[in-house]
Amino acid sequence: MNSLYRQMNAKSSKRSIQPWGTSVYIIAVLILVSLGTWQLARGMHKAELEKKMDMFADNTMGLETAPEDWNDLNYREVRLTGKPQTAGTMLLDSRIYQGQIGYEVIVPFVLQDQSAIVLLNRGWVSREQVNMLENEAVYGDMKIAGQLYLPKTGMKLVDTMLVKDRWPRVIAYLDIPVLSEELGASLAPAVVVLDSNSDFAFEKIWKPYIMSPMRHYGYAVQWWGLALVLLAFGWVWKFRSQG
Repeated sequence: MNSLYRQMNAKSSKRSIQPWGTSVYIIAVLILVSLGTWQLARGMHKAELEKKMDMFADNTMGLETAPEDWNDLNYREVRLTGKPQTAGTMLLDSRIYQGQIGYEVIVPFVLQDQSAIVLLNRGWVSREQVNMLENEAVYGDMKIAGQLYLPKTGMKLVDTMLVKDRWPRVIAYLDIPVLSEELGASLAPAVVVLDSNSDFAFEKIWKPYIMSPMRHYGYAVQWWGLALVLLAFGWVWKFRSQG
């Protein structure tokens, strides 16, 4: 009698647990498939970006005045004439180069016709080199070339302004609205990364993206592979439980 009761109780428990287990299993498979699909989409986006940059590589565009739509110039090679405002220099924090922590030097650059102010990324300096920026000369009009892009802030974990009681300011993000307010001037939604062969440039470390399209594709295959393994495990478990 007791044995029969335990068997009935075990079957009842199994029936009550099985729907929860099935739900968790289905959710896990869907998550893995979604992660793979997301990685595939990221890879395809970066592949398109590579194609776009290759197309513009030998077609530098002269930017004498502010364009109607900055989005049309995203990742274009551009030539600018204007004046850098080194008094408004900002340091983009926590940039690592060859194992050293330093900054990327960001300077407002006024186009010659004064139709726009864009941020100029001059490159990387170590923390020990920052002092030399305080004694820089005032520059006149110059011609520069570089790659223009539209920065995206993303999720902010700290305030944009890390040091705001002295110049150069230290910043955590290229948050254009916040930096415009800090400088007291309306900035264009663009940054130009200065070519490394310019006399005005430091060490160029900026890259349009960190992870290549092929790495994204590899991660997509891994996530889908895990989903297939989980599906196979579920198939085997189903037949065993029926037996």
